[in-house]
Amino acid sequence: MCNNKSVLCFSVIVFFLYGILTNTLYAWSGGPPAYKTGAPVDSGTCNTSGCHNSFDLNSGTAQFTITGPAAYKPGKTIKLKVSFENSTGKLHGFEMTALDAANNSIGKFKKIGNTTQVIPPNDYRGLEGEDKGKYIEHTAKGNKKKVWRVKWTAPKSATGTIAFYAAGNEGNGDGNYTGDYIYTATLEINEYSE
Repeated sequence: MCNNKSVLCFSVIVFFLYGILTNTLYAWSGGPPAYKTGAPVDSGTCNTSGCHNSFDLNSGTAQFTITGPAAYKPGKTIKLKVSFENSTGKLHGFEMTALDAANNSIGKFKKIGNTTQVIPPNDYRGLEGEDKGKYIEHTAKGNKKKVWRVKWTAPKSATGTIAFYAAGNEGNGDGNYTGDYIYTATLEINEYSE
């Protein structure tokens, strides 16, 4: 099939391979693999899994934080902010989850705007179906930001303190895994009591 059109066929193959390699290299700019929040139930962070491991975890000079209200009410929605301060990185990203006192994933995240996304189950990120709605991260558009706002809804049966775990990437923007800093942050929110 390619005998008479070898140049065209070769060009199509090169374009196809370039697309695959480029998508692989930049795949995480639109959100990292699931279970990389640094939470006790997760598989570490993008630092401990061998991707962005040029520097020790939390060794950069930026501040990475989760902020939110002092309390939540069962069945109600709260707003949270994940942010970098004093960062000189060109690109940024994060992934976050919530755990109850028994380290069970709890509640459901919702995005605000187009800079965050709830990780869908069973795609290339590897989120399992039972964790639908329980992990949120940046989008490709969101990695140009340093601040993200999200919503989290507590189940009606929620009780006690909820711990939010997030890992953040302060990237140098060179398209490689090297030279980037990974941070972790935790926020505990108590159940509202009257």
